[in-house]
This record gives sequence, structure tokens and C-alpha cells, in this order.
Amino acid sequence: MKIWTSPPLKWLPLKTFDRYLIRQFLISWFICSFAILSLFCVIDGVSRLDRFLRHDQPLPIVIFRYFSGMIPIYFTQYLGPILTLFAAMFTATQINKGRELVPLRAAGIPLPRILASFFLMALLMSSMMILIQETVVPTLKDEIRLADSYGRSRNSIQPQMVSDSLNNLISVTSYLPHEKRGQKVEVSSRHAVSGSLKTLTRARELIWETPAAGQPYWLLREGKKEQFSENGLKVPFPQPDGTVKLSLEFDELKLETDMRPVDLESSDNEIEYLSFTELRDQYNRRPHLTHLEVKLHRRFAFPLANFILLLLGLPFVMRSESQSIILGLSMALALGTGYLIFTEICAHLGNVGGLNPMLSAWLPVLFFGALGLTLFDGIED
Repeated sequence: MKIWTSPPLKWLPLKTFDRYLIRQFLISWFICSFAILSLFCVIDGVSRLDRFLRHDQPLPIVIFRYFSGMIPIYFTQYLGPILTLFAAMFTATQINKGRELVPLRAAGIPLPRILASFFLMALLMSSMMILIQETVVPTLKDEIRLADSYGRSRNSIQPQMVSDSLNNLISVTSYLPHEKRGQKVEVSSRHAVSGSLKTLTRARELIWETPAAGQPYWLLREGKKEQFSENGLKVPFPQPDGTVKLSLEFDELKLETDMRPVDLESSDNEIEYLSFTELRDQYNRRPHLTHLEVKLHRRFAFPLANFILLLLGLPFVMRSESQSIILGLSMALALGTGYLIFTEICAHLGNVGGLNPMLSAWLPVLFFGALGLTLFDGIED
């Protein structure tokens, strides 16, 4: 089937029109990506300027490191679907302005077929989001940890207590993910039969050591260790000179545990740099952290926003045949913002136990998806 497009006035095969539509979409996507990411960086940078100034490094280096680590997070966690919608609305408005829809509809081509290229690009953008999240972001862990520390009001996080497979309970008052260093550490273990305290170790800090040869390990610094019998009495430590001490003071002590840095980092609700496999493994290790389950489901649910926002946005352009680019982009911004706000509210409710974790991730898809299908189905009416 051939169609008539203007300008220029000529007949084109339908497949050629699809290629034209995809080309226009990609051009619009790159323009919108540059504009929106730049605006997002400016707004985020200004809001965090006081935090950037606290660091000893030159301000341009701090800003560059922050955004080089955070832009992949912006794209995969927030802006990817909005960019898809912006590019589609921009392209659709241009088509309306050029009156290309008139001959298409006159030729009897259904709108779903006309708009098929947009949904093909939505599939491409969803795949790109998943690819970046699963391959690029995990390889930038250290850069993202450092960037996150630049942007926080406090560099440290306050992790929850960790229970390892050796029956140790490890409490760290504050932890710096980019340095893999914890402050004010307490490690305790209990007797298997009575459940009474067996050992208690307190240290000023905890450091993750990665030697050139051998396995990495946790090193306790500047602390003391005490041990107790089943009935709660202190058990002394024998000394080389034949004396005993009720507590063992140390400058450095290797901690025997299978706890890993991610066990402390995953206590932070904002952790976003784990791949799906790492996230699943971490959730299996620490299933009480509900925000990890929310993130697991969101890895599948959020990329679908590329399709859902198209279902919501395109009907407004197709119904009114709007020729105003500003109006189309404004509608895209309103829809994308509303979807993100609803998604973040549901995620927060899932994190704090107000919603089932699976429902909190999929509710935006179900609600806005049903609304989008209804609007899209009514375009021809």
C-alpha cells in the first residue's frame, strides 16, 4: 500500500513511511534526551551544591564525578519512559502539523498500524533500559557509590543489624559505601543451647580489606573482645606470659564472617546499582528487607512504562490532531510526572509494609495500563 505525504508531496510505500517515522523519533529522542537530562542535571546540581562544596576536591571534578555516576541511574530508574513519550509526542505532533495523518486515514490504514513504529521504538527503549541496568550500572558500582556520597546530606548510611551464617550479629552505627568502612561496630554471638551471650566484640571501625592474593575480609580496628560462659560469667583470655585478662584489647583483628559489603549497603532503600542476579541473591540472603523485593518486581514492571505512557499520551494527540508542539510536550511532561509520582508512592508503601511488595511494583502498571488501553481503544471513536 502507498500513502501520500506532505511535504514534500509524493507517494511513499508504507514501509518507507515507517522508516521515516522511526528516523524522526530517534532524532526527537536524542534532542529530548539532551535537553531533559541537562535540565535534570542543572536542577539536581543546584539543589546539592552545598553538599558538593563540602568536599576537598575541586568543585568541577566533584560535579563531573557525581553526574557521570548518576546519569545511568536517572535513565534506568526515572527518565527512560519519559524520554520515550516526549520523543513520540514530538514526532506525532510534527506529523499532524505536516498533515501526514489525513492521507493515512483516507487510505483506510488503522491508527494502531500507523503508530506501530512508536511501539517498536518503545520496545527498543525498554530493552536499552534493561541492558544498561544489567550491564553498565553494575560495572560502575564504585563510581556510583562515590557519586552517591557526593550528593548525600550525610556521606554514611545507617545499616540494619546483619546476621551471618556463623551466628554472629553485626551492628554498624554508620557505614560509608564508597570507602567500605563502618564506624562504631559491635559483633556478638550466642551459645547454641542457652542462647546466652557467648562473645562480644566492640571496635572503633570496620574496614573491608582486599589483599592482592587471597580472599577479601573484614578488619576490626581499635577495640576489645570479651567472652562468656553459658551462665553469663566472663571467660578470661590466657596470655603468653601465663597471666589472664578478662578482655582482649586489640589494634587490629580479622573478623571471621561471611558478611559482605553489599549486606550493609543493601539496608539502604536507595541502593540501585545491583544487577537483577545480585539483587535476587541479596534478597535470598536477607528476605526481611522488603525494599529488595520491591526492587526485584520493579525491574520487570518499570520498563513497561515505555508502552504505558505511549498508550496514555498518543490518544491526546491523535484525537485532537494537535499541531502545537508545546502542548504535546506539556501533556507528555504531565503524564510522565504523574506516573513517576504514583510509582514512587507505591514503592514507598511497599518498602514500609503498607502494600504487598509485588503489588507496590505492579499497581502503577495495572492502573495506568488499563487507563491507557481504554484511551487508545477509543481513538477511532
